[in-house]
Amino acid sequence: MNAEEFFAFTATRPDEEKWELVDGEPILNASASFLHQLIARNLIVVLDRAAATSQASWVVVPGLGVRVSEIGVPVPDILVRPSGNPIVTECDDPLIVFEILSPSTANRDLRWKRKAYATLPSLSQYVVVAQDAVEVVSYDRKNGFAERRFETADGEVDLPVIGARVALRDIYRDTGLL
Repeated sequence: MNAEEFFAFTATRPDEEKWELVDGEPILNASASFLHQLIARNLIVVLDRAAATSQASWVVVPGLGVRVSEIGVPVPDILVRPSGNPIVTECDDPLIVFEILSPSTANRDLRWKRKAYATLPSLSQYVVVAQDAVEVVSYDRKNGFAERRFETADGEVDLPVIGARVALRDIYRDTGLL
């Protein structure tokens, strides 16, 4: 399946289904866990606050497909993109992509998606958040997408492309992991 066929297919599916296109194969992801959703909520709230206080030229959104090739459309948990046209069905200009690791998607998130997102000229940072431990890994374009780990509640992930920092304490609020 190519990206156009994929978007036509997903347009017929219920909104609660999360499909991705990986090397031409449509993949239905399992429903997110409660913990996964708490972490996603925390990230959106913190990033939205940062946008509001800085008169940002960017927005944070969940669940928008990112076309990385004609046979690749991953759907990150959260992404940051330039503000502007709000009527988009896909994103081709993410600045930062966040994935919250799930047992069923961890291998794909850490391997295939990491390589796929790195091909996007607009992407400055790929951030992977564990949901079973206080652990965030950031891959930054400015460092050749080398890995940087953050593993303490007092740690902060810097997001220079949007002029923000996110404390791990805020990411893991209410999860019982702190």
